[in-house]
Amino acid sequence: MTGHPGGGDGPAGRLPSARLLAAVAEVVAARTGPPLELYVNIPFCATKCHFCDWVADVPVHRLRTDSTGRRPYLDALCEQIRFYGPVLTRLGYRPHVMYWGGGTPTRLEPDETRRIHQALDESFDLSGLVQWSMETTPNDLTDEKLATMRELGVNRVSIGAQSLDPDQLRRAGRGHDPAQVLAAVDAVRRAGIDNFNIDLISSFPTETDPGALARTLATLLALDPPHVSVYPYRATPRTVMAMQLDRQILRAWDRESMIHSYELAMGMLGDAGYHEYCHGYWVRHARHEDIDGNYKYDLSGDKIGFGSGTESVLGHHLLLNPNADYTGYLAAPREFAHVERFSLHRPQRLTALVGGALMTREGVDYTRLHTLTGLTFADLRRTPHFAAWLALLAECGGRFVEDDTGFRMEVDTIHRAYITHLAYTMTHGLALGRG
Repeated sequence: MTGHPGGGDGPAGRLPSARLLAAVAEVVAARTGPPLELYVNIPFCATKCHFCDWVADVPVHRLRTDSTGRRPYLDALCEQIRFYGPVLTRLGYRPHVMYWGGGTPTRLEPDETRRIHQALDESFDLSGLVQWSMETTPNDLTDEKLATMRELGVNRVSIGAQSLDPDQLRRAGRGHDPAQVLAAVDAVRRAGIDNFNIDLISSFPTETDPGALARTLATLLALDPPHVSVYPYRATPRTVMAMQLDRQILRAWDRESMIHSYELAMGMLGDAGYHEYCHGYWVRHARHEDIDGNYKYDLSGDKIGFGSGTESVLGHHLLLNPNADYTGYLAAPREFAHVERFSLHRPQRLTALVGGALMTREGVDYTRLHTLTGLTFADLRRTPHFAAWLALLAECGGRFVEDDTGFRMEVDTIHRAYITHLAYTMTHGLALGRG
Protein backbone atom coordinates (compact mmCIF):
# COMPACT_ATOMS: atom_id res chain seq x y z
CA MET A 1 0.00 0.00 0.00
CA THR A 2 1.06 3.56 -0.56
CA GLY A 3 0.15 7.05 0.45
CA HIS A 4 0.74 6.98 4.19
CA PRO A 5 0.03 10.17 6.20
CA GLY A 6 2.50 12.92 5.57
CA GLY A 7 3.04 11.98 1.93
CA GLY A 8 5.45 9.72 0.12
CA ASP A 9 5.27 5.97 -0.27
CA GLY A 10 4.83 3.57 2.59
CA PRO A 11 2.41 1.14 4.15
CA ALA A 12 -1.06 2.28 5.14
CA GLY A 13 -2.77 0.95 8.23
CA ARG A 14 -3.29 2.00 11.83
CA LEU A 15 -1.71 5.33 12.72
CA PRO A 16 -1.58 7.04 16.11
CA SER A 17 -4.26 9.73 16.21
CA ALA A 18 -1.75 12.47 17.08
CA ARG A 19 0.25 11.87 13.89
CA LEU A 20 -2.91 11.67 11.81
CA LEU A 21 -4.28 14.93 13.16
CA ALA A 22 -0.94 16.67 12.64
CA ALA A 23 -0.99 15.62 8.98
CA VAL A 24 -4.61 16.78 8.60
CA ALA A 25 -3.84 20.11 10.28
CA GLU A 26 -1.05 20.76 7.78
CA VAL A 27 -3.47 20.32 4.87
CA VAL A 28 -6.39 22.36 6.22
CA ALA A 29 -4.35 25.22 7.68
CA ALA A 30 -4.99 27.43 4.65
CA ARG A 31 -8.75 26.83 4.58
CA THR A 32 -11.22 29.19 6.23
CA GLY A 33 -13.98 27.47 8.18
CA PRO A 34 -13.95 24.26 6.14
CA PRO A 35 -17.34 22.48 6.15
CA LEU A 36 -17.69 19.01 7.60
CA GLU A 37 -20.16 16.17 7.26
CA LEU A 38 -20.85 14.18 10.42
CA TYR A 39 -21.83 10.55 9.88
CA VAL A 40 -22.86 8.34 12.80
CA ASN A 41 -23.06 4.61 12.19
CA ILE A 42 -25.46 2.47 14.24
CA PRO A 43 -24.71 -1.16 13.24
CA PHE A 44 -27.83 -2.71 14.77
CA CYS A 45 -30.96 -3.99 13.03
CA ALA A 46 -34.05 -6.11 13.69
CA THR A 47 -33.13 -8.43 10.80
CA LYS A 48 -30.18 -9.06 8.51
CA CYS A 49 -31.52 -8.20 5.07
CA HIS A 50 -30.41 -10.47 2.28
CA PHE A 51 -29.30 -7.66 -0.04
CA CYS A 52 -27.64 -5.25 2.40
CA ASP A 53 -23.87 -4.81 2.14
CA TRP A 54 -23.59 -2.48 5.12
CA VAL A 55 -23.97 -5.28 7.65
CA ALA A 56 -22.60 -8.23 5.67
CA ASP A 57 -19.76 -8.65 8.17
CA VAL A 58 -21.95 -8.29 11.28
CA PRO A 59 -23.04 -11.53 13.03
CA VAL A 60 -26.82 -11.76 13.50
CA HIS A 61 -26.57 -12.09 17.29
CA ARG A 62 -24.67 -8.79 17.50
CA LEU A 63 -26.85 -7.06 14.93
CA ARG A 64 -29.98 -7.82 16.97
CA THR A 65 -28.53 -7.24 20.44
CA ASP A 66 -30.45 -5.34 23.14
CA SER A 67 -29.50 -2.15 24.97
CA THR A 68 -27.16 -4.06 27.31
CA GLY A 69 -25.31 -5.52 24.34
CA ARG A 70 -25.19 -2.12 22.64
CA ARG A 71 -23.66 -0.33 25.64
CA PRO A 72 -19.97 -1.09 24.85
CA TYR A 73 -20.47 0.22 21.32
CA LEU A 74 -22.11 3.41 22.55
CA ASP A 75 -19.29 3.87 25.07
CA ALA A 76 -16.72 3.65 22.26
CA LEU A 77 -18.78 5.85 19.95
CA CYS A 78 -19.09 8.64 22.51
CA GLU A 79 -15.39 8.41 23.34
CA GLN A 80 -14.50 8.79 19.66
CA ILE A 81 -16.85 11.76 19.27
CA ARG A 82 -15.55 13.52 22.37
CA PHE A 83 -11.94 13.02 21.27
CA TYR A 84 -12.23 14.18 17.65
CA GLY A 85 -14.91 16.86 18.01
CA PRO A 86 -12.88 19.47 19.92
CA VAL A 87 -9.76 18.80 17.85
CA LEU A 88 -11.55 19.21 14.53
CA THR A 89 -13.28 22.32 15.84
CA ARG A 90 -9.89 23.84 16.71
CA LEU A 91 -8.74 23.06 13.16
CA GLY A 92 -11.60 25.25 11.93
CA TYR A 93 -14.07 22.59 10.80
CA ARG A 94 -17.75 23.50 11.10
CA PRO A 95 -20.43 20.79 10.72
CA HIS A 96 -22.68 21.46 7.74
CA VAL A 97 -24.81 18.33 7.59
CA MET A 98 -25.30 15.24 9.76
CA TYR A 99 -26.51 11.77 8.84
CA TRP A 100 -27.20 8.79 11.08
CA GLY A 101 -27.20 5.50 9.21
CA GLY A 102 -26.22 1.91 9.63
CA GLY A 103 -27.71 -0.44 10.37
CA THR A 104 -30.83 1.17 11.78
CA PRO A 105 -30.40 4.19 14.07
CA THR A 106 -34.00 3.91 15.26
CA ARG A 107 -33.15 0.56 16.86
CA LEU A 108 -31.81 2.73 19.68
CA GLU A 109 -34.01 3.64 22.59
CA PRO A 110 -34.64 7.37 23.17
CA ASP A 111 -32.13 7.56 26.05
CA GLU A 112 -29.43 6.00 23.83
CA THR A 113 -30.16 8.52 21.06
CA ARG A 114 -29.98 11.38 23.58
CA ARG A 115 -26.66 10.10 24.89
CA ILE A 116 -25.02 10.17 21.45
CA HIS A 117 -26.51 13.57 20.64
CA GLN A 118 -25.22 14.97 23.94
CA ALA A 119 -21.69 13.84 23.06
CA LEU A 120 -21.98 15.48 19.64
CA ASP A 121 -23.48 18.69 21.02
CA GLU A 122 -20.73 19.00 23.64
CA SER A 123 -17.98 18.30 21.10
CA PHE A 124 -19.06 20.33 18.04
CA ASP A 125 -20.84 23.57 17.31
CA LEU A 126 -23.98 22.13 15.72
CA SER A 127 -25.67 25.52 15.21
CA GLY A 128 -24.66 25.57 11.54
CA LEU A 129 -26.27 22.25 10.60
CA VAL A 130 -28.61 22.69 7.67
CA GLN A 131 -29.96 19.14 7.76
CA TRP A 132 -29.92 16.17 10.14
CA SER A 133 -31.13 12.96 8.53
CA MET A 134 -31.82 9.66 10.24
CA GLU A 135 -32.48 6.30 8.61
CA THR A 136 -35.22 4.00 9.82
CA THR A 137 -37.04 0.82 8.94
CA PRO A 138 -40.85 0.93 9.18
CA ASN A 139 -40.95 -1.63 12.00
CA ASP A 140 -38.54 0.30 14.26
CA LEU A 141 -40.46 3.57 14.59
CA THR A 142 -42.51 4.49 17.63
CA ASP A 143 -44.18 7.75 18.57
CA GLU A 144 -41.78 8.09 21.51
CA LYS A 145 -38.71 7.67 19.30
CA LEU A 146 -40.06 10.17 16.78
CA ALA A 147 -40.79 12.69 19.53
CA THR A 148 -37.21 12.36 20.74
CA MET A 149 -35.84 12.77 17.23
CA ARG A 150 -37.96 15.87 16.70
CA GLU A 151 -36.95 17.29 20.09
CA LEU A 152 -33.24 16.86 19.37
CA GLY A 153 -33.40 18.41 15.90
CA VAL A 154 -33.80 15.63 13.34
CA ASN A 155 -35.43 17.31 10.35
CA ARG A 156 -35.31 14.55 7.75
CA VAL A 157 -36.11 10.83 7.95
CA SER A 158 -35.30 8.15 5.36
CA ILE A 159 -37.70 5.20 5.48
CA GLY A 160 -36.32 1.93 4.12
CA ALA A 161 -39.39 0.47 2.45
CA GLN A 162 -37.72 -1.24 -0.57
CA SER A 163 -41.06 -2.65 -1.78
CA LEU A 164 -44.75 -3.05 -0.92
CA ASP A 165 -44.91 -6.58 -2.29
CA PRO A 166 -45.19 -8.90 0.76
CA ASP A 167 -43.58 -11.89 -0.91
CA GLN A 168 -40.65 -9.81 -2.10
CA LEU A 169 -40.15 -8.33 1.37
CA ARG A 170 -40.14 -11.80 2.91
CA ARG A 171 -37.66 -13.20 0.40
CA ALA A 172 -35.41 -10.16 0.89
CA GLY A 173 -35.26 -10.77 4.64
CA ARG A 174 -37.10 -7.61 5.62
CA GLY A 175 -38.69 -7.40 9.07
CA HIS A 176 -41.71 -5.31 8.09
CA ASP A 177 -44.85 -5.68 6.02
CA PRO A 178 -46.47 -3.23 3.57
CA ALA A 179 -48.93 -1.91 6.15
CA GLN A 180 -46.04 -0.84 8.40
CA VAL A 181 -44.58 1.28 5.59
CA LEU A 182 -47.82 3.23 5.29
CA ALA A 183 -48.06 3.54 9.07
CA ALA A 184 -44.47 4.84 9.24
CA VAL A 185 -45.23 7.59 6.73
CA ASP A 186 -48.25 8.62 8.78
CA ALA A 187 -46.27 8.56 12.04
CA VAL A 188 -43.45 10.71 10.63
CA ARG A 189 -45.97 13.30 9.46
CA ARG A 190 -47.81 13.28 12.81
CA ALA A 191 -44.47 13.89 14.53
CA GLY A 192 -44.08 17.11 12.54
CA ILE A 193 -41.18 15.97 10.34
CA ASP A 194 -42.29 17.12 6.89
CA ASN A 195 -39.15 16.16 4.97
CA PHE A 196 -38.80 12.41 4.51
CA ASN A 197 -37.63 9.93 1.92
CA ILE A 198 -38.90 6.52 0.90
CA ASP A 199 -36.25 4.04 -0.31
CA LEU A 200 -37.16 1.57 -3.05
CA ILE A 201 -35.16 -1.04 -4.96
CA SER A 202 -35.79 -1.88 -8.59
CA SER A 203 -34.94 -5.15 -10.40
CA PHE A 204 -34.77 -7.27 -7.23
CA PRO A 205 -33.78 -10.86 -8.10
CA THR A 206 -36.76 -11.89 -5.93
CA GLU A 207 -39.15 -9.75 -8.00
CA THR A 208 -40.98 -12.38 -10.05
CA ASP A 209 -44.09 -10.26 -10.64
CA PRO A 210 -43.31 -7.62 -13.32
CA GLY A 211 -46.09 -5.38 -12.00
CA ALA A 212 -44.84 -5.29 -8.39
CA LEU A 213 -42.70 -2.14 -8.73
CA ALA A 214 -45.46 -0.27 -10.57
CA ARG A 215 -48.00 -1.13 -7.86
CA THR A 216 -45.55 -0.13 -5.12
CA LEU A 217 -44.90 3.22 -6.77
CA ALA A 218 -48.56 3.89 -7.42
CA THR A 219 -49.45 3.30 -3.76
CA LEU A 220 -46.56 5.36 -2.41
CA LEU A 221 -46.99 8.24 -4.84
CA ALA A 222 -50.59 8.54 -3.66
CA LEU A 223 -49.08 9.47 -0.26
CA ASP A 224 -47.24 12.44 -1.87
CA PRO A 225 -43.79 11.76 -0.33
CA PRO A 226 -41.37 14.71 -0.53
CA HIS A 227 -38.50 12.50 -1.69
CA VAL A 228 -38.24 9.07 -3.32
CA SER A 229 -35.04 7.06 -3.86
CA VAL A 230 -34.95 4.21 -6.35
CA TYR A 231 -31.83 2.04 -6.32
CA PRO A 232 -31.27 -0.56 -9.03
CA TYR A 233 -30.31 -3.78 -7.26
CA ARG A 234 -26.57 -4.26 -6.77
CA ALA A 235 -25.18 -7.71 -5.94
CA THR A 236 -22.57 -7.19 -3.25
CA PRO A 237 -20.23 -10.03 -2.23
CA ARG A 238 -20.96 -11.81 1.06
CA THR A 239 -24.63 -10.81 1.12
CA VAL A 240 -27.17 -13.64 1.20
CA MET A 241 -28.76 -12.58 -2.06
CA ALA A 242 -25.44 -12.42 -3.90
CA MET A 243 -24.61 -15.92 -2.68
CA GLN A 244 -28.03 -17.13 -3.82
CA LEU A 245 -27.28 -15.70 -7.26
CA ASP A 246 -23.89 -17.43 -7.32
CA ARG A 247 -25.55 -20.74 -6.48
CA GLN A 248 -28.30 -20.10 -9.04
CA ILE A 249 -30.98 -20.27 -6.37
CA LEU A 250 -32.03 -16.88 -7.74
CA ARG A 251 -31.56 -15.48 -11.22
CA ALA A 252 -30.34 -11.96 -11.82
CA TRP A 253 -32.17 -9.70 -14.20
CA ASP A 254 -30.46 -9.11 -17.52
CA ARG A 255 -29.23 -5.63 -18.33
CA GLU A 256 -32.12 -4.52 -20.55
CA SER A 257 -34.69 -5.73 -18.03
CA MET A 258 -32.89 -3.82 -15.26
CA ILE A 259 -32.93 -0.69 -17.43
CA HIS A 260 -36.61 -1.20 -18.28
CA SER A 261 -37.49 -1.56 -14.58
CA TYR A 262 -35.71 1.68 -13.71
CA GLU A 263 -37.20 3.51 -16.68
CA LEU A 264 -40.65 2.43 -15.53
CA ALA A 265 -39.91 4.18 -12.23
CA MET A 266 -38.54 7.21 -14.09
CA GLY A 267 -41.73 7.48 -16.11
CA MET A 268 -44.08 7.18 -13.14
CA LEU A 269 -42.11 9.63 -11.03
CA GLY A 270 -41.79 12.11 -13.88
CA ASP A 271 -45.52 11.92 -14.59
CA ALA A 272 -46.17 12.63 -10.90
CA GLY A 273 -44.14 15.85 -11.07
CA TYR A 274 -40.83 14.64 -9.60
CA HIS A 275 -37.43 15.39 -11.10
CA GLU A 276 -34.17 13.47 -10.70
CA TYR A 277 -31.42 15.67 -9.25
CA CYS A 278 -28.95 12.78 -8.81
CA HIS A 279 -29.23 9.27 -10.20
CA GLY A 280 -31.94 7.55 -8.15
CA TYR A 281 -32.93 10.64 -6.12
CA TRP A 282 -36.31 12.22 -6.92
CA VAL A 283 -38.04 15.33 -5.55
CA ARG A 284 -40.69 17.82 -6.60
CA HIS A 285 -39.08 20.72 -4.73
CA ALA A 286 -35.39 21.49 -4.20
CA ARG A 287 -35.96 22.15 -0.49
CA HIS A 288 -36.54 18.42 -0.02
CA GLU A 289 -33.24 17.28 -1.54
CA ASP A 290 -30.88 15.09 0.47
CA ILE A 291 -28.28 17.69 1.40
CA ASP A 292 -26.00 15.01 2.81
CA GLY A 293 -26.09 13.24 -0.57
CA ASN A 294 -25.43 16.51 -2.39
CA TYR A 295 -22.52 17.24 -0.06
CA LYS A 296 -20.88 13.88 -0.78
CA TYR A 297 -21.56 13.59 -4.49
CA ASP A 298 -20.71 17.22 -5.20
CA LEU A 299 -17.33 16.70 -3.44
CA SER A 300 -18.20 19.63 -1.19
CA GLY A 301 -15.87 18.91 1.70
CA ASP A 302 -14.41 16.61 4.31
CA LYS A 303 -16.41 14.16 6.39
CA ILE A 304 -15.87 12.14 9.55
CA GLY A 305 -17.57 8.85 10.24
CA PHE A 306 -18.11 7.88 13.87
CA GLY A 307 -18.41 4.20 14.68
CA SER A 308 -17.46 0.92 13.06
CA GLY A 309 -18.22 0.45 9.39
CA THR A 310 -17.45 4.06 8.53
CA GLU A 311 -15.36 5.96 6.02
CA SER A 312 -13.88 9.40 6.62
CA VAL A 313 -12.06 11.90 4.43
CA LEU A 314 -9.99 14.42 6.36
CA GLY A 315 -7.19 16.60 4.97
CA HIS A 316 -6.53 14.44 1.87
CA HIS A 317 -6.61 11.24 3.96
CA LEU A 318 -8.95 8.26 3.68
CA LEU A 319 -9.81 6.73 7.06
CA LEU A 320 -11.65 3.43 7.41
CA ASN A 321 -13.18 1.52 10.30
CA PRO A 322 -14.54 -1.70 8.75
CA ASN A 323 -17.45 -3.51 10.40
CA ALA A 324 -15.25 -6.61 10.35
CA ASP A 325 -12.97 -4.82 12.86
CA TYR A 326 -15.79 -4.22 15.37
CA THR A 327 -13.83 -5.56 18.35
CA GLY A 328 -10.80 -3.50 17.34
CA TYR A 329 -13.02 -0.42 17.27
CA LEU A 330 -14.34 -1.12 20.77
CA ALA A 331 -10.78 -1.53 22.07
CA ALA A 332 -9.36 1.63 20.42
CA PRO A 333 -12.10 3.98 19.19
CA ARG A 334 -9.66 6.88 18.76
CA GLU A 335 -7.55 5.02 16.21
CA PHE A 336 -8.80 4.29 12.70
CA ALA A 337 -8.24 0.76 11.44
CA HIS A 338 -6.90 1.97 8.10
CA VAL A 339 -5.35 5.33 7.19
CA GLU A 340 -3.83 6.39 3.92
CA ARG A 341 -3.23 9.59 2.06
CA PHE A 342 -4.86 9.74 -1.37
CA SER A 343 -2.23 8.90 -3.96
CA LEU A 344 -1.85 8.24 -7.67
CA HIS A 345 -0.25 4.97 -6.62
CA ARG A 346 -3.70 3.76 -5.46
CA PRO A 347 -6.18 5.60 -7.70
CA GLN A 348 -8.85 2.94 -7.12
CA ARG A 349 -9.41 4.51 -3.70
CA LEU A 350 -11.03 7.44 -5.51
CA THR A 351 -13.36 5.43 -7.77
CA ALA A 352 -16.36 5.79 -5.44
CA LEU A 353 -15.80 9.54 -4.98
CA VAL A 354 -15.55 10.21 -8.71
CA GLY A 355 -18.31 7.70 -9.49
CA GLY A 356 -20.69 9.43 -7.10
CA ALA A 357 -19.96 12.81 -8.70
CA LEU A 358 -20.62 11.42 -12.18
CA MET A 359 -24.14 10.44 -11.09
CA THR A 360 -25.03 14.11 -10.61
CA ARG A 361 -25.89 16.65 -13.27
CA GLU A 362 -22.83 18.74 -12.39
CA GLY A 363 -20.34 15.88 -12.47
CA VAL A 364 -16.76 16.25 -11.23
CA ASP A 365 -15.81 19.80 -10.29
CA TYR A 366 -12.03 20.01 -10.75
CA THR A 367 -11.43 22.54 -7.97
CA ARG A 368 -13.49 20.69 -5.38
CA LEU A 369 -11.87 17.35 -6.25
CA HIS A 370 -8.40 18.85 -5.80
CA THR A 371 -9.35 20.50 -2.49
CA LEU A 372 -10.85 17.26 -1.19
CA THR A 373 -8.13 14.83 -2.28
CA GLY A 374 -5.01 16.85 -3.16
CA LEU A 375 -5.05 15.26 -6.62
CA THR A 376 -6.10 16.60 -10.00
CA PHE A 377 -8.57 14.91 -12.30
CA ALA A 378 -6.08 15.28 -15.16
CA ASP A 379 -3.54 13.22 -13.25
CA LEU A 380 -6.15 10.66 -12.15
CA ARG A 381 -7.42 9.99 -15.65
CA ARG A 382 -3.89 9.25 -16.84
CA THR A 383 -3.55 6.33 -14.44
CA PRO A 384 -4.23 2.90 -15.99
CA HIS A 385 -7.04 2.30 -13.49
CA PHE A 386 -9.02 5.43 -14.35
CA ALA A 387 -8.28 5.18 -18.06
CA ALA A 388 -9.76 1.67 -18.10
CA TRP A 389 -12.67 2.60 -15.83
CA LEU A 390 -13.72 5.64 -17.87
CA ALA A 391 -13.41 3.60 -21.06
CA LEU A 392 -15.70 0.99 -19.51
CA LEU A 393 -18.28 3.65 -18.60
CA ALA A 394 -18.19 4.85 -22.20
CA GLU A 395 -18.72 1.27 -23.40
CA CYS A 396 -21.68 1.08 -21.00
CA GLY A 397 -23.29 4.02 -22.78
CA GLY A 398 -21.97 7.04 -20.91
CA ARG A 399 -21.24 10.13 -22.99
CA PHE A 400 -18.89 12.64 -21.41
CA VAL A 401 -18.71 16.41 -21.57
CA GLU A 402 -15.68 18.36 -20.39
CA ASP A 403 -14.79 22.02 -20.02
CA ASP A 404 -12.27 24.09 -18.04
CA THR A 405 -14.15 23.58 -14.76
CA GLY A 406 -15.22 19.96 -14.77
CA PHE A 407 -16.04 16.61 -16.31
CA ARG A 408 -19.55 15.15 -16.40
CA MET A 409 -21.75 12.56 -18.02
CA GLU A 410 -24.59 13.69 -20.27
CA VAL A 411 -27.71 13.48 -18.12
CA ASP A 412 -29.73 11.30 -20.47
CA THR A 413 -26.98 8.64 -20.46
CA ILE A 414 -26.41 8.37 -16.70
CA HIS A 415 -29.03 5.77 -15.81
CA ARG A 416 -28.23 3.46 -18.72
CA ALA A 417 -24.46 3.67 -18.13
CA TYR A 418 -24.87 3.13 -14.39
CA ILE A 419 -27.18 0.12 -14.71
CA THR A 420 -25.13 -1.44 -17.52
CA HIS A 421 -22.08 -1.02 -15.31
CA LEU A 422 -23.93 -2.70 -12.42
CA ALA A 423 -24.80 -5.66 -14.64
CA TYR A 424 -21.15 -5.88 -15.68
CA THR A 425 -19.83 -5.72 -12.11
CA MET A 426 -22.03 -8.60 -10.99
CA THR A 427 -19.48 -10.81 -12.71
CA HIS A 428 -16.39 -8.63 -13.26
CA GLY A 429 -15.94 -6.26 -10.32
CA LEU A 430 -14.58 -2.68 -10.75
CA ALA A 431 -17.69 -1.22 -9.16
CA LEU A 432 -19.07 2.26 -9.57
CA GLY A 433 -19.99 3.08 -5.97
CA ARG A 434 -22.25 5.73 -4.50
CA GLY A 435 -19.42 7.15 -2.41
